[in-house]
Formats: sequence, structure tokens, C-alpha cells
Amino acid sequence: MYTMRKIHLAASISLAALAAPAMAQQAQTDASDSAAISPGDIVVTASRRAERLQEVPLAVSALGAEQISKGGFQKLTDLQYQVSGLQFGSSPNDSGFRLRGVGSAGGFSSSSEQNVGTVVDNVVIPFGNPVNSLGDLERVEVLKGPQGTQFGKNASSGVINITSAKPKFDAISGKAFVSYGELNEVNANASINLPLSSNAALAVYGFTRSNDGFLENVYRKEMWGGEKSYGARAKLLWEPQDGLSFYLIGDYSKIKRTGPGQLWTLARLPDDIAFNPQTQGRFANLASLGVTPGAKNEKSVEDYAGYSSEENYGASLEINKELGGGYNLTSVTAWRRLDEGPQVFAIDGTSLPIFTAQQTGVDQSFLSQELRLSSPKGSMLEFTGGVYLSTRKVGDGNDFNRAQLRPALPFAPIPPIPFFTTVATTPLVDISAGQGNTQTKSDSYAGFIDGKFHVSEQLAILGGFRVQNDKVRARYFSILDPNYLPGTVDYSTTIPGLVQGYSAAAAATGNVSKTGWSGRAGLEYKAARDVMLFGTIARGYLGPTVTFSGLTGTKSSVNPQTVRDITVGIKSQLFGRAVTLNANVFWDKYKNLQTSVFNGTEFLTENAGGFDAKGFEVDASWRVSPELSFSGSFTYSDTNFTDYVTACPNVVKAGYACYQARDAAGVLQFDRDGNPVKVVQAKGEPLSGAPKYAATFGANINLPINDHLAFDWAANVYYRSSVQYAVVEAYAFQPGYATIGLNAGIGHPDGNWRIGVFARNLLDKHFVSAVIGLPFANPGAYVNWLTREGRRTVGVSAQMKF
Repeated sequence: MYTMRKIHLAASISLAALAAPAMAQQAQTDASDSAAISPGDIVVTASRRAERLQEVPLAVSALGAEQISKGGFQKLTDLQYQVSGLQFGSSPNDSGFRLRGVGSAGGFSSSSEQNVGTVVDNVVIPFGNPVNSLGDLERVEVLKGPQGTQFGKNASSGVINITSAKPKFDAISGKAFVSYGELNEVNANASINLPLSSNAALAVYGFTRSNDGFLENVYRKEMWGGEKSYGARAKLLWEPQDGLSFYLIGDYSKIKRTGPGQLWTLARLPDDIAFNPQTQGRFANLASLGVTPGAKNEKSVEDYAGYSSEENYGASLEINKELGGGYNLTSVTAWRRLDEGPQVFAIDGTSLPIFTAQQTGVDQSFLSQELRLSSPKGSMLEFTGGVYLSTRKVGDGNDFNRAQLRPALPFAPIPPIPFFTTVATTPLVDISAGQGNTQTKSDSYAGFIDGKFHVSEQLAILGGFRVQNDKVRARYFSILDPNYLPGTVDYSTTIPGLVQGYSAAAAATGNVSKTGWSGRAGLEYKAARDVMLFGTIARGYLGPTVTFSGLTGTKSSVNPQTVRDITVGIKSQLFGRAVTLNANVFWDKYKNLQTSVFNGTEFLTENAGGFDAKGFEVDASWRVSPELSFSGSFTYSDTNFTDYVTACPNVVKAGYACYQARDAAGVLQFDRDGNPVKVVQAKGEPLSGAPKYAATFGANINLPINDHLAFDWAANVYYRSSVQYAVVEAYAFQPGYATIGLNAGIGHPDGNWRIGVFARNLLDKHFVSAVIGLPFANPGAYVNWLTREGRRTVGVSAQMKF
């Protein structure tokens, strides 16, 4: 409550301060700068003020609304196929966006923060995805390297900065789009802009998307991977007087999925399949079900149902005013909520009920307040500074996780028990100690300043600093599961399970509080009108956390992560700005990298002692003529751990060896069952899921046929080199691959209407989002984590606007 009062107080102060007449910061645009904008230029807010992309001394890639539309993509995660250094992972150990190979810690940890932050309309998004459809986006900026001085702790490795289209005062307008593709993929969205007066306007956007499943569960005779989602976003912009603006945004979306979140198939069977009767029994029916384990296996044999759903909604209020002399004050107040529905899943890869889990869903809420002051654009000292407060809650007293394990299946080693059971049973272990509950609360307070000092018209000194305090409090407990009480028999399976004795876990707590800082310093030099050189050294910071895992309540205490980044780059435009060439080299050195590890049961967040990433990035475009343009990007990122002691994997790669762990006093470590704790030093291994090379290439053609008809054609190629999905794992590997996308259509030259065809992954190149060891199986068993993007989708589309 104390944190909530502080945020409410800050919001009230900001509202009072903004009461005087002023000019909205977003509306301010330097006249000479506007005149210098060329066709194809993108104005970005990477430095929290409107600037041409070419004038921002950062490693930034940007996509405008037209470029996003021409790519034929429909989801935010599809942006990875248009920016070479950007990837998106959908598995727990590779969750969320990653840049330069570095991404989110992932796992099922409730308080894990993101290395790459997502910001939507100036609001930091700590969880979920409020942009489930791309129809009303104005631009997307991909900021690479630490951006913590302005965007906070969730930006220690970069930021995806998203800006949606603002309402307009001039006229009623609208647009609609619909497409249909393979797997009964339907994507429809529409928006309308309604001027309410000469200084107020309302914009409303709605969407719906659905597709059938693409993974066949041959045991249950179901198709998994289907999705249905819908949502809306409403935006009200009001400028009651010159210089004062209020921008209110509210959004809601819901998504339902058929099948579990773990869409995996058997890639490899255990090494003991030839001589272990139990292993043979578990996988005995694969041939009769038509399943051949391997990299191209697209059939699941899980016996248990799977489903999940979530609702994501929130609101924000941005207030802008000018204080006089070109200074601007901005307040952004935001609240968000994520409600997960009940979900069930099994992750044992067999048609036997070896492992089953039932979760009520974890709910999250987030409240933030930012107040910042910006100096006049073009002044000798340009800066943005302010304060930021936030509070995040994960879980409540009604969120429970349950999981059961029958390790002896397919055999029944316990004969009938007189006066208790009439049939043989197999031991059933309640690995969640009944119903486990995890709750986490995180508070953050920060002050920051960032900007540049113009020494001359050509040379500027760059600098920024942010100090923040993070407090995390976590709590875990469990209660007896009424469905699986100790000593009872579960008759729901072919071989009943006798629930082994267990006790509810007593309440356990953990907390951490830490003050840390981010900063940057550098130089910007304009060698010519359209050539800028820049170099920066930056420190990124990701705060500490303490959390309890969702399934077993395992406690993880994670130290703060820091990164030292050196970036040297050039931004240039040639031949009358027809050619744009931007490039940079980078050296990143991480200490205590927050990452995740699979311990055979679940993913846990932990620290790696040391980690390096170095390479270079190139973005280029060529506007050959108004009818023809090309674009491309290339990223080389060499990642490797310099010190990382982690759990011994399923099957160890050649050249590495596991050994028994010792504590700080040198005492050998054992788990709760008395087994030795095995670890491995993964020094020299690349980061999981990080490709060394990634490239994109795009071509666009726009040909007027006559005054009423035009033809357009766009193609994009995406390439990603090979990756491994877990350190030191012998078989968690995927070769490199390339995909091709096409989008062509015919319509009115001014865009009033258009009909077209599109193809994503035209050559049907199959790839997966992860390869990991199969839980609860002997060494050598692996699964493929499938993704919809690893399938070809061909379809048709139609759109109109007025």
C-alpha cells in the first residue's frame, strides 16, 4: 500500500503541474528538421524526443507502418523476420524477444525480469503482449544494447519501442483488413478515427484472429496449436488549449489455445531403449501409432488434454505540456493486468499418465508512474530527465499449481493391498506437495537523466545516468490436494496410482533489496550533412530477484546482472539520400547473466558468472525509384560463456564432464533424495538459442497501371544460422534455415482498396522453437518444441480505407 500511495501522489503532482497552458511535446517538431525529412525517412522517439532515425546516435533499426504492412506479417513476434538481430522465443528457456543473441531469462519463475524490454506508447510492458495485431501501428523501433538510462531495468540488453497511430482531428477516416490462409487462418481488423471537435479525437481499433491446430496428437485424435484471439484498443486525444494535451489509451485482448503450451514431439528416444524393459514399455506403441521420432516428427502421443487462455488489458494516461522556452513536461501513468485461465498439460512425451499438471493460472498486475522533463530540441544542452516508480504483483491466494508423477509406469510394482485396494497400483508422487501457491511483489524506484551537449555544430558529448532501487518479496506455501490426498488411490488411469505420503509445505519467504545504476557516455560527430559517427560505452543493469518455482516451490535467489557495452557506429545517407547505410560494431561483457536452466522437472532462473557477446550489425536500404526499393540487414553476434557452472544436462557434449557440486565450504552437495548434485562448467558455450549469423533482405515494387489501378509486390528473405538450445547438451541443436515471404496485390493508387495474395515461409522450411531433454525420462530422450512459423501459410487478403 505504501508503494501505491507514492505512485498516486506522483501522479497527482504531475496532473497539478500540467494545468498551465503549454504546447504538447509530441506536437513539437523543429521546422528545419521537418524540411529535411526525405521520402522513406522514419521519425523515431528512441531518445524520448521526435528525431529522424539518422540523427539518433544509437544502434537502432526502425520499421514504419507501410513497411510492416508490405511484409505481410500479422503478429508482433513476426517482426523478427524483418530485423536481422531480433529473435523471439516461445519456449520457457527462450521466452520473449532477444537482441544480439541475448534475451529473457524465461523459465516458470514468477518474478523474472526481461533483458529486452517492450515499450508500447511510452508504457513499459512487464508481462504479456498488448499488441496482438499490427493493424494500427505507426512504427516499431528496435534499440540494441543497454537502454537503461531512459527505459529502465527491463532494457539492459535493448528495447522494442512500439508506437501506435494517434487519433487525428482533421476528418473522419477508417480502414479495414481481412485475410484467409491455410489452417483456416482468419485475420480481420478494422479501425475508425472520429474527430469529436477541433481539438479532440477518438480512435477505435478492433481485431480477431484464429487458426486451426498444426500438431496432430495421434493418441487423443486431436489437433493442437490452434488459437483464437480478439481484442480492441481505444485512444482519446484531447488538446483543450494550445500547449496542453491529454492522451488516454485503453486496450483489451483475449487468447485461447488448443493443446498445451508445450507443443512438442519426440525427437530422440532414451539411450537405454534397446535393453531397459521399462523404457521399452513406455514407448512400445509408437510404431502402431505411426510415429517416428526425429527432427521432422510432427505427431504427439501425449495422453493428457491440454488447453490454456489469458486476458491482457490495461490503460494509460499521457499528459504533455510546454513549460516555456521549449521545455516540456510529460507524465505517463499506466496500469496493466494479465489474467491466466486454468490450464492442464503433460510433459512426459508418452501415452502413459507419467506426469500430469493442473494450474489455476497466475494473475499479474502492474502500476507505473513516470514524470520527465525535456529540454528544447536544438539547444546546446539537450536532455530528458525524470523519475519512475512501479509496482508489480504476481499471483494471489487463489493461484495454485498441482503436478503428479508416476515414475514406475508402465509397471505396477505394488500388489493389491488387503482391505484397501483390489487391484495392483503404482506409486503416485505429488511433486508439488499438494497445491502450491507462489506470490511475488516487486517495487522499483528510479531517477534518470540522458542527453547530449553540443560542443560545436559537428561534435556533441553524449551522456546519461539512472539510479534505481528494487525490492522483491516472494512467498510460497502449499496445501493438501483434495484430489490426491496422501494414502488414497487415484483410479482415473488404467493402472491406478497409490498416492505416496507427503506433507503440505510450510510458508517460506524470501526478499531482496538492492540499489543499482545504469549509465552511458560517448561522442557524436557529424562528418557531413548525411554522415554521422558515434561511439558509446554503456552500463546496463538488471535488478536482483528472489522467487519460488511454480511446480515444486524451489527457491531461486538471483544476483543483479550487469553488462558493459561498447558500440561504435556510422549512420549515412548517399546519392541524395536514396541510399541509407548504417552499421556498428559492439562488444558486450556480462557479469551474473540471468538465464534459465532445465533441472529435469522445470526451468529455474539462475546466474552465469560471465558471458560475452561481440559482433557487428548492418542496416541498408536503396530507394532506386518511387517504384522500386531494396532493404537488408545483417547481424554477426559471437556469444560465449566465460564462467557458467550449471546443472549437468541430459547428455553431455564431447569435451565437457560433469562433477559433484560443492558448497562454499567445499562440502559435497546432495539433493533431498540423497543423490549427488551434478554440475558442469559450461565455459566456451554459446548462449542458448543465439544464432551467430542472421540476415534479412527485402524488395518492394509499386507499379501504377493507370490513374485508377496499381500493382504492388514485396518479397522478404530471412536467414538464421544454427543454434543450440541448451548449453553442453549433445542433441539440443538445430541447423540454420532460411524462409521466404511474398505479398502481392492490385488496388487503387491512393490505397482506397486492395486485394492481394501472400505467403509466409513459402518453401515450407520446417524448424522448431526449441529442442530440449525430455522430462522424467532416462538420458538420450529429446523433444522438438514446434511453432506455427515452421509451416508454410498461403492466403488471400483484402483491405479498404476511407
